[in-house]
Amino acid sequence: MVAALLSACSKNEKTPETDPPDAKPEGSADRSASTLEGEIKISLPNASAVVWNAVGKAYMDKNPGVKVTVDHKPQEGYKEWLTAQFAAGTPDVDLVTNNEVLNLVNDQKFVDFYPYFENNNPYTGKTWKDSFDLDAMGINLEGVGAEDHLWNLNFESVQIVWVYNKEIFEKAGVTETPKTFDELTAAFDKIKAAGYIPLGLAGDANSMWSSTAGWLARIYADQYLRDFINITRSEPQDYTYLPEVDDNWSYDPSDPYNDANSKVTKNPLRAWQAIKEKTGPFQVAGNPAWAAYSENLKKLFSYTPDGFFGVKDTQAYQLFLTGKAATMMSTPGSYWKLPKDFADEEKTGATGAVQPFEYGFFNMPSMEGPEVKGAARTIQIPIGFYGIVNKSAEQNALNMDFLMFLTSPEGYNVYVEAIQNSPDASLDGAPALKDITLPEEMTAAFADFAPIGNTEGYDSAANILARGLWDYQPSVQDWVGSVQKYFAGKITTEQYLNELQANIDKYFDAALKERNLELSDLNTPEKRPPVRNK
Repeated sequence: MVAALLSACSKNEKTPETDPPDAKPEGSADRSASTLEGEIKISLPNASAVVWNAVGKAYMDKNPGVKVTVDHKPQEGYKEWLTAQFAAGTPDVDLVTNNEVLNLVNDQKFVDFYPYFENNNPYTGKTWKDSFDLDAMGINLEGVGAEDHLWNLNFESVQIVWVYNKEIFEKAGVTETPKTFDELTAAFDKIKAAGYIPLGLAGDANSMWSSTAGWLARIYADQYLRDFINITRSEPQDYTYLPEVDDNWSYDPSDPYNDANSKVTKNPLRAWQAIKEKTGPFQVAGNPAWAAYSENLKKLFSYTPDGFFGVKDTQAYQLFLTGKAATMMSTPGSYWKLPKDFADEEKTGATGAVQPFEYGFFNMPSMEGPEVKGAARTIQIPIGFYGIVNKSAEQNALNMDFLMFLTSPEGYNVYVEAIQNSPDASLDGAPALKDITLPEEMTAAFADFAPIGNTEGYDSAANILARGLWDYQPSVQDWVGSVQKYFAGKITTEQYLNELQANIDKYFDAALKERNLELSDLNTPEKRPPVRNK
């Protein structure tokens, strides 16, 4: 499920001023016994039906007038499935993940969570906002105005790490986990010579954009393009500027959290302006930093399986599970998930359980060189991207009541116990929830993963240009074709970057309009864009 959740990670959106739907939603905070009635339909990508049915049953036990239906979908094709539900009218489904359907988010097809934060949570006796560790979620309610919306809820966490087969490393003579990119490629050379696939990575179009390959493309671009923040940071005259946050900030790429949203605000219009004017790291063609990054990325991807561009995530995972690939990209959740999956024929593709092996984890090895601005960071963010389809006030309130239960100590305990007992689920990181006590083994395991900084959730050159222009799908599709040619050696680094630059220029106007912006907005980036009805 993690790949789907990280695909096109959205964040708290600042949109043109408009009245939020159902600004004072109806809730159930005052009831002493449940009188709720209705149905809640849940369809998430690649999620565990066992886990969510357990949560649904616990909720129905407390609210016997409500029926919870779980109908999860495969990760592949989820975006298209969800889009089709809206194309047919108001969808039947209520709870989804919406980070891949930016156009629907921009059209306000989902419920804004912010107004509900002030409601009482009947399962805790406190306001709902008091259930959350808002700092961990990257939310500053003091800076939220009427024009700000929270279209999805992220109360879990994830850190992307490398997982490796210790037995393969030992057989290949690799005695230490790599700390630098050169150490990583040297280890991969030994592993390849020993007859193994160094990196079990998917390379199909979905992975290149929204999954493991796309993660690496953005993570390593960040090392070279860290100075984006000097261009996109809010200026004192900007509508995004918060004096209490921005007045004391200074650029320091040695601090992996220097550009965190809690330390400096960003103005998305300045990012668009920089793309148009090809300023600093937002210039792709002819930029030595982009060239150095691209050449290293090409080298890294040369250690992937044969037929890389046709390999899907499930196939890449099979290569690791069956001991054919030495490494893969994953999360701390693999600590618990791998033992389950070794015995899962559907996951391994083998008849009967495969031979388990000892595995370990390491953080992103850093690329080095004169164009590098800072050490490697990773994707370490709150996730979930749970969205509520906007329906009637009554249905919206019912759906929110379910999420209030899930995020309460009682409900989340059901969720965690179901994960522990399920054959197909894991918890990828500690939740951003208060008053939650995780099992001791989970708490201890999560403590072992050292934070190295986060690249996700920023309008950085790495995030919005490394895979085409800002998740605009025609641009992404063209980029996939270009990068395939580049990795296959059919075009040079210079030709590849020229193609990417031409791609960005070609789709700039259309991508801008998809965000409900106009070129005229870029002439006055200090001003909030006007309201526009689509």
